[in-house]
Amino acid sequence: MSKSGLFIASLLCWCAFGLRAQEHTSVYVQSDGPIQEVEIFLSQSNRSFNTDKNGRVSIEDLASPEVAWFYKLGFAYKLDTIYPGKDNVVRLHKLQQILDEVVISDLQSTASLSESVLQVRKISSEQIEAQSAQNIEQALSHQAMFRSNRDNALQMNSMKIMGLGGENLKILVDGVPMIGRMLGNLDLSEVSSNSIEAVEIIEGPMSVIYGSNALAGAVNIVTSSGLNKKRSLKAHSYLDGNGTYNFGGAAEHAFGKNAVSLSAGRNFFEGWNAGERSRGWTWLPKEQYYANLKLSRQSKHWNLNLSSRLSDSYLLDRGEPILPYGEQAIDREFTRLRADQLLSVEYDSRKKLNARLMLHKNHFRQIKNSFSKDLTTLNQQLISDPAEQDTQRFNAEGMKLISNYQYSKKTRFLLGVDANQESLTGARISEGIQKNTELASYASYEQRIKTSTLRIGLRKGLMNENWTPWILAIQGRIPITDNLILRASYGRAYRIASIKESYLNFIDSNHEVYGNSELKPEDGDSYQVKFTQLLKHGKYQGSLDANFFYNDISNKIELVTLSPLEATYQNIGNFKSQGMTLAYHWSSNALDWRLDYNIIGVDYGNGLEYSNRLSNQLMYKLKKTQTSFSVFGSMFFRQYISLYNSETGELERIPQASYSMLDAQVAQSFFKKRLKLSAGVRNILDVTQVLQSNAGATHDGGNASSFISNGRNYFINASIDLFK
Repeated sequence: MSKSGLFIASLLCWCAFGLRAQEHTSVYVQSDGPIQEVEIFLSQSNRSFNTDKNGRVSIEDLASPEVAWFYKLGFAYKLDTIYPGKDNVVRLHKLQQILDEVVISDLQSTASLSESVLQVRKISSEQIEAQSAQNIEQALSHQAMFRSNRDNALQMNSMKIMGLGGENLKILVDGVPMIGRMLGNLDLSEVSSNSIEAVEIIEGPMSVIYGSNALAGAVNIVTSSGLNKKRSLKAHSYLDGNGTYNFGGAAEHAFGKNAVSLSAGRNFFEGWNAGERSRGWTWLPKEQYYANLKLSRQSKHWNLNLSSRLSDSYLLDRGEPILPYGEQAIDREFTRLRADQLLSVEYDSRKKLNARLMLHKNHFRQIKNSFSKDLTTLNQQLISDPAEQDTQRFNAEGMKLISNYQYSKKTRFLLGVDANQESLTGARISEGIQKNTELASYASYEQRIKTSTLRIGLRKGLMNENWTPWILAIQGRIPITDNLILRASYGRAYRIASIKESYLNFIDSNHEVYGNSELKPEDGDSYQVKFTQLLKHGKYQGSLDANFFYNDISNKIELVTLSPLEATYQNIGNFKSQGMTLAYHWSSNALDWRLDYNIIGVDYGNGLEYSNRLSNQLMYKLKKTQTSFSVFGSMFFRQYISLYNSETGELERIPQASYSMLDAQVAQSFFKKRLKLSAGVRNILDVTQVLQSNAGATHDGGNASSFISNGRNYFINASIDLFK
C-alpha cells in the first residue's frame, strides 16, 4: 500500500476511534414519571451516580455492559444491566404507601418500613380512627403478636410479645420510657389517642439502643408535632352503652419555623358489674383528666421539641357490706398522677452528621386511701391501719445522646450514651426508698453491601455499680429479588430485676405480693427471621410476611402465684419460646385489609405449650359519599395462665378456653370532612368471661374463669375540625 493509502486508512481508524470515544451512555429512571435522586451503583467499576430532575444520568467511558443496582427511598430495589452507547430505560416499582413511612424508632437511619433492618409494625392515626380507639390499649387490642390479660383490681393490662412481656416490653412515648408499673404492668388506657400520630411496634430485643427491659421489643407512641399543619382546631366526644363518656379537643398552629400543639380532655367510665353484687364493681369506675403541650421549632439544621404531658386519674373500689348486719363496708380510693417532660434537640448537617440530645423527667404517683363507710349514715372515716393506706412515688430522670455519622453512602456509624436513674418511694418498699441507676454507652455499625444492609451493635453499661455483660445485636436485610426481602436478627437478652421485683411488699384485700432482693439478672439469646413478599396487581398492592422467632433465656423472673391471693417474684430457671406470625396485607385507594395469624410456644421446663391467635382488620372507604366501614376481629384459639405449685416448686400452665372478639364501625364525613360521625359495636359476640381448666390465679379469687370484657357495647363518636 502506498504512503497516501496508509495515511487515509490511519485517518479513518482515528476518526472511528474518536467517534467511539465520544459515544456516551444514558440511563433514564422512571415510574409514573421521571424519578430524581435515584442512586445508581455500577458493581464492576465500583462507580455511583445520581439521577437529575429528569431522571437522567450520563455515563462516560462505559466500555462493556455492567450490572447496576438502583436505590431510591419508597421504591423497590432493582438490579439491571446497563449497555454502553445506548439510552437505557429502567422502571422502578413504587412500594405501597404504608411501607414508605419512615420508622421513627429506628435511631440509626431514616429508613422506611420497607428498608429498615428492624422488624416493625406501624399503626397509623387512620387505623386508630377506624377503630374509634380512645386510648392505646384499645389501639393494640387487635394486633395478633400480643397476648394480654387484664387485672381488674389494679386497672392494668399485661401485654406480651413472643411470650415475653411485663418488665420485658419497653413502652415509650416519643422515645421516653413510661414509668409507674404495677406488678410489672402499665395502664395503657391512661394514654389517650388524642393527638397520637402513630404507634410503632418493634419485635425482638432492643437492649442495645433502649437498655434493660427491652427483651421482647418496644412500643413507641409517637405524638403530633403540629409542624405538618398550618392550623387545626378539633373537638371530639365519645359515649357508649356501658357508661363511657369522653370528650376532648386539640389545637395545632404552625407559624414560620415554629409550631405549638395542645390537647386536653376528660375520660369517664362509670364502672361495670358482672354479677349480682350489691354495691361493688367487677371493673372499677374511673375518671381521668389529661393535658398535653408540645412546642416545636424546625430550621435548616436544627429541630427542637419541648413537651409536657399530664394525667390525673381517680378510681373507686367499693367494698361489699360486712356481715352479719351489712351496715358497714370498706371503700378504697386510688388517685394517680402522671407528669412527663421531654426536651429533644436534634442537629442535622444535611450531609454526614446527625446528633440528638434527649433530656426527660418523669413522675408517677399513686395514692391509696381506705375508708370505713357507714352505709346507714353514709359517713366515712380513714382506717387507722397503716397497711390500708399507701402512697407510691416513681421518679425518673434521664439523658440520651446519639450521634449518627454517614461515612459514605454505604457506611453509617452510631455512637450513644445513656444516663438514667429511677427511684421508688413508699411504705411498701424496703427501707422506704430504692433506686436503679444506669450509665451505658453503645455503638452500632451499618454497612450496605450492594442492595443488602448489615447492622452490628454493642452496648456496655454500669447498673447499680455492677458492670453488665456486653450486649450484642446483629441485624440484616437482604433483598433476594425485587419484591422478596429477607430480614434476620440476633440479640443478646439481658435484664436486671426492677425495683418492685426486688423490694416490693404489697398487701391489700386483693393481693399479697412480695419482692425478692436475691433475684439474678435474666440473660439469654433471641433469634428472628422474616420474609416479606411484596405484591402488586393493577391498582392493588400488598405484602405477605412470614416471621419466625426463637428465645432462650436463663434465670427468667416471673411473678409466681403461691395461693389465690399470695404471689412473689422468683427466678424460675430457663425459659424458651418459639413461634411465627403470618401476615397478609392488601390495599388500594379504597380498601385496606390485613389478616394475621400468630402462634407462640412457651416452655418453662415441661415442654412447649402453644397458643394461637388470628386477627382481621378490614377498612373500606367510599370516596364519593365519604363513607367508611371497618371490621376488626380476633380469635384466641388457646391461651395459658401461669400458676406456681408451692408443693412441687414448679410453675404450672393452666389452659384457657378459646374465644373471639369482633368489632365493627361505620363512619360518615360531612362539610368537606370537617365533621365526622361514627357509630359501631364492640364485642359483637358478647363475650365477658373465659373458662379455665383449674382454679384461677391471684386476681380472680379462685374462680375458674377470667373476665376479659364488659360485654357487647354500642358506641357513637363525633369529631369536628374547624380548619380542615
